[in-house]
Amino acid sequence: MRYILVSAVLVFPLASGVFAQPTAPDCEAERCAAQSFIAQNCPSCADASNHGRFVSCVAHQVKAHVSPRCRGKAVRCAARSTCGKPGFVTCNIPTDTCDLSAGTPGHCVDNPNQMCSTDFDCGTRCHIKSSDVRCTEAGGQVGTATSCCAPCG
Repeated sequence: MRYILVSAVLVFPLASGVFAQPTAPDCEAERCAAQSFIAQNCPSCADASNHGRFVSCVAHQVKAHVSPRCRGKAVRCAARSTCGKPGFVTCNIPTDTCDLSAGTPGHCVDNPNQMCSTDFDCGTRCHIKSSDVRCTEAGGQVGTATSCCAPCG
């Protein structure tokens, strides 16, 4: 009896992995499709008086127009924005270092096949900072967008 139970416990997880998994939805497309509803029903980023209220409004629109698997990613874009945060900026901070020791152009330390002349050529990650001064103090460059998410269309 123990042999049968142990066999079933070992074989069942293997058998369950054989079935096809559903394909992941294109969350960027869904987020961008919901943008028109957000624009119609929420204040613009420039007119948002409060970040929390802005994100809450976006979350309500996302809940109505985005599939459950993509809602978190769509709301996160509003949360990673400067909307309703006066003085805040998007800040692009380098993720790698440009090695110029062999001359210009240099090569990225983590990706030696990529040529560079500054750390910013090696890739950046967007952060929200409370001011342009805080951004540059963190070694970043102030961005022009109001969100760290990719723009739609």
